[in-house]
Amino acid sequence: MNNQIVPGAQDTIPEQLAVTITTNWRDYISKHDPDPNYIRAFNIPMVDIKELAEFYACPSVRAYLAMETPGDITTLKIVLVPVDANGNDILSVPVKTDANVVDQSSIYDFTSPCPQLCDLNSPLFQ
Repeated sequence: MNNQIVPGAQDTIPEQLAVTITTNWRDYISKHDPDPNYIRAFNIPMVDIKELAEFYACPSVRAYLAMETPGDITTLKIVLVPVDANGNDILSVPVKTDANVVDQSSIYDFTSPCPQLCDLNSPLFQ
């Protein structure tokens, strides 16, 4: 374990609970998709999380499950959107350009699915 990482206690769960619930997912999905390369996790770069948080002052972020190719579970993705104080998705924000104001999307898809990018030795992967 990296001693420099000190998470806040709010919303953390014990490792054994994480192992149990990720095992529940693997047990469930393996019955529906016998390919051992099914998606087990998503890697989200911290710089992207920071960018999302700074893009719009929001109290939370909502993660939607998405699929690039219908019926192909290996194309599963997570789409992230900022959420306002009323619990509404912020799908775009006005951005001033040289000539006018345009709506810019605030919907992010920068996740990398695992097994393409993952920790094969993690007890959450096993």
